[in-house]
Amino acid sequence: MIVGMGGSDKFNNQQILVVGATGALGGAIARHLQVEGADLIVSGRDQRKLAALTAEFAGSSLSVDLSDSTRCAQLAEAVGELDGVVYAAGVAPVVPVRYLKDADIEACLNLNTTMPLLLIRELLKKKRLKLGASIVWISSVASARGTAGYAAYAASKAGLEASARCLALELAPKRMRVNCIAPGMIKTEMADATAERISDEALAAHLKAYPLGAGQPADVAAATSFLLSQESRWVTGITLPVDGGFSI
Repeated sequence: MIVGMGGSDKFNNQQILVVGATGALGGAIARHLQVEGADLIVSGRDQRKLAALTAEFAGSSLSVDLSDSTRCAQLAEAVGELDGVVYAAGVAPVVPVRYLKDADIEACLNLNTTMPLLLIRELLKKKRLKLGASIVWISSVASARGTAGYAAYAASKAGLEASARCLALELAPKRMRVNCIAPGMIKTEMADATAERISDEALAAHLKAYPLGAGQPADVAAATSFLLSQESRWVTGITLPVDGGFSI
């Protein structure tokens, strides 16, 4: 667990769980929320990165590998009552379908689609979500746009968004909200690894589809903060594109 107070009271006395905090987006989200006063519980698979992140807040860490569904129950058991949950964990096997391995497809659908749903299930069972809690899942613009090589990843994110819409209806009577964020090309290690697999010409052509250029992790963090906060108290069941105009 990690507990920290920042320079703002936007999330004062609110406890928020950030899953996938060792990734570029998850880490940016955790830092942003900490500055805004949230009490954070962060989890991730990379123990080294998790230790470095928690050291910034003088806290401790909870290392969880959600490739195993039993860990969802363990994670839910380990936390207290939550005001918010962010799921930013994920994998992206970018390869033509003919080269996709069974294990790659299973891992992608498991971590990107199944685990966030199972985690919320366990949190609900253990009554860890407060009335009015906000849930934010990180999706992708790939869920709504056809792109060669992204079949498994796009399917996993489309499924995530469909689950979020249904869950939003189920939890609305408790004033709980469920929303997704669909980032476009964000400058991260995952994006760099993907870019290395395509030609410079293809990458340049893709970047031209972004009127505002590529984004930064901070752009996704700011959008997450909005959806977690009471500023969006009348917003649920949506997917918010954070894509520099790519979707238009």
